[in-house]
Amino acid sequence: MVAVNGSRMIEQPSVSLVAGDQASGLANMIGQYLEQILNDSPEKRAEAVALRGRLGLRAREGDVAVTVEFSDGGIVIEEGLREPDAIVGGEVEYLLHVLAGRANPAWEMRRGRVNIQPQVHHPLFAYQTYHFMRLPGVHVWSGLPRPPRRVIVCTAALVGAGVIVWGVRRRSGSR
Repeated sequence: MVAVNGSRMIEQPSVSLVAGDQASGLANMIGQYLEQILNDSPEKRAEAVALRGRLGLRAREGDVAVTVEFSDGGIVIEEGLREPDAIVGGEVEYLLHVLAGRANPAWEMRRGRVNIQPQVHHPLFAYQTYHFMRLPGVHVWSGLPRPPRRVIVCTAALVGAGVIVWGVRRRSGSR
């Protein structure tokens, strides 16, 4: 499939499972997810074509791991960890929510549900792949818990009071 991005034609990268029919459930889920977001978004195709490196994904349940390699030849998903540039691990449910952008990675790391291990030689690769794999239209801060309405109202009141006090002091100090 070919998509138009601005004036450039972008061919959809292929997604292939090295293990084929013998692939783990994690590899199959990641493969299907990648194909879906590539089919649905020309912007995601452009991001995928630009990515270079290996993302390791490790599910705590059953200690299943896969490596997702982004290269000129497309996206290849292998069983096990094969020299990843970053590793994202955790419970499958939260791992998939983080990758889709439905859960915030920093919040889930704080709660101990996922962990992210970037490598020194490619420190931004985890963020780049997270940006690519996030569902279109999902903001980077999505998935953070919303504070109760009273916290928002109290914070707004305190900020407003601070601005008023600052303005009064500024006026009285300028006379």
